[in-house]
Amino acid sequence: TMAAQAVLLAASVMGSPCTFCTKDSAGKALTFDLTSLPNTTSSLPDAKGGSEIYQVTMPCAGAFAPSCSPYPNQDPVLQSCKSVGTLVGGNVSMVPTTDGVNITLHGGFDVPPMPSGRNAVYQFICDKTVPATNGPDAIVTESPPGFYNVVWRTPAVCSSSTGTTCAPPPPAPPPPPPPVPCSRGSEVCLPSWKPTWDMRNSTVLYTCNNSGMHDVHHANQFGIVVYDWSNAKAIWANAHPMSSEELITKQAEMVLAADPGVPGYAPRVWAYRNTIKALNWYSSVREKLDDPKYASWFIKFKGFSNSPYPGGQGKDVNNSFHVPACDWYNNGTAPRCSGFYHDQEQTPEHPGGGRPYPVDGDCIEQCDCGSVNPCGEYIFDHRGGEVEGRTFRDWFINEYMVTNETIFHKNPATGEPQPIGLGWLDDSMTPHGPTEEDKNYIADTGASAEEIAAQVAAYEESMAALRAKVIPLGGFWWQLMDGGGMKVNGQSSAQCKSTLASLCTPKPATWNRLQMYNIKNGGTGVTPEGFTDYTAEFLLTRGPYAMLGYSWCGCTNGEQMRPRAAEWDEDFGSPSNGACSETSAGSGVFSREYTKATVSWDCNAMHGTITRK
Repeated sequence: TMAAQAVLLAASVMGSPCTFCTKDSAGKALTFDLTSLPNTTSSLPDAKGGSEIYQVTMPCAGAFAPSCSPYPNQDPVLQSCKSVGTLVGGNVSMVPTTDGVNITLHGGFDVPPMPSGRNAVYQFICDKTVPATNGPDAIVTESPPGFYNVVWRTPAVCSSSTGTTCAPPPPAPPPPPPPVPCSRGSEVCLPSWKPTWDMRNSTVLYTCNNSGMHDVHHANQFGIVVYDWSNAKAIWANAHPMSSEELITKQAEMVLAADPGVPGYAPRVWAYRNTIKALNWYSSVREKLDDPKYASWFIKFKGFSNSPYPGGQGKDVNNSFHVPACDWYNNGTAPRCSGFYHDQEQTPEHPGGGRPYPVDGDCIEQCDCGSVNPCGEYIFDHRGGEVEGRTFRDWFINEYMVTNETIFHKNPATGEPQPIGLGWLDDSMTPHGPTEEDKNYIADTGASAEEIAAQVAAYEESMAALRAKVIPLGGFWWQLMDGGGMKVNGQSSAQCKSTLASLCTPKPATWNRLQMYNIKNGGTGVTPEGFTDYTAEFLLTRGPYAMLGYSWCGCTNGEQMRPRAAEWDEDFGSPSNGACSETSAGSGVFSREYTKATVSWDCNAMHGTITRK
């Protein structure tokens, strides 16, 4: 059986011996020293060929799995982020075999329960032909149910020391420290900018106008405005080449020129970026995709070479995959093809290509994303190697995300710092492929389970590094928020009472995150009374970091006026008595005092009120 490749980094450096002892049939103590095993983590598929992925490392270490929560962890074998065996408590059994030893770690996470619980079984086999750094075989086999067998060929078990007594099994790795704020498993994720209680500055609009630039007057009715890549699509989709990235910056500068916001608080304007899709209507992406030096930074179709660059030449290859490798070109021009994987799910098109080319923005002529590659949703490879002293991750963080067009942006008139925030950081890499990408991504790229696991791990590493970079600089992004701030609107009376009883405490856990209170369906059909309810709930339960307004609800075509509540232009001051509380036990009425208003919610009538002082 072929050994698995260790696709993740080392979890930690072992600081103590990793020795296990048992007694043979004659009562002699046999001690196996596994300290030399590699402390790296392998991502291994299930032998049954399902979607399960296991993270496996040596028995005395914790599997390195940054995509799991909580992370880091103490246990060496994880099944879909759940431990299947642990050294904690020393619950270990051993059975010497004719060619090695089997070590079973009991006490795994047993939900739903198995007949004998969940257990990690290491089948160590003596093999003097492999190096000491050899890792486990390439699959994990569950047999019998609840026992997850890892076969590991190593010279470390080709000999053992003998004695009369056995020492206790090795200790488990120490409990992990609390997770870094905003990392997976962390309960705290807040921006580094100053909080605000100003009502208008606490409102937010995520928007895009397909037909042109967004109305600045409308934008400045909200404290924060976030622009999607589709904003002004009718303009940039017909540019030569396309210029979505530049027009987002231009739109942001138009808004900032009218209202620059307040330094030290949340940036007034946030800009879209995609974390896994390499959209080549962004010039910074196109520049790298079109340059052969950076070929390792992008995923390729199965079996394609880069010669001649960028591969994929000829219309006939359009029938080789589930998605076309060439663009739609029935308008008198030559086709553009690419060996880099891409789909057409949300791509501007010249109309007429039929089902393979759904139109998401009309190109009057042939769509132009440069002279090398057709327009499409390409995929970043976060494992991308070093080019001229810079890895993909370096570029992704420091030239694509954190740039002079975002956090380091300067006022074009004065040269003074004027940050544009990172906004909707879209999509992600999962064990099933990129989100919102064609479902046949794995088949069309030919990626193995190990390769997909490596792509996911590299993506998670990049995002962790991005969080560490951006938040101290005063940045944040939409996906770091708690999007479920709005809770009682639409609940039953009983649910409302239970919800507010949990939230109206001195310091509710929800305040540990930036909360987004979303008004559904872009506010369509909301009455003035409904807007009062939304605003009252927001004021009643919000923490220092919170926003009220509109998340993604589609683009407009010039009809840009998402409705606003009259209350959003008022000044209610700041809370004068902390969090909300029930007016009397069992009343179902909850209130909160502000310096200029009293806010209440009646779970019996299911309405909120704001009484000005």
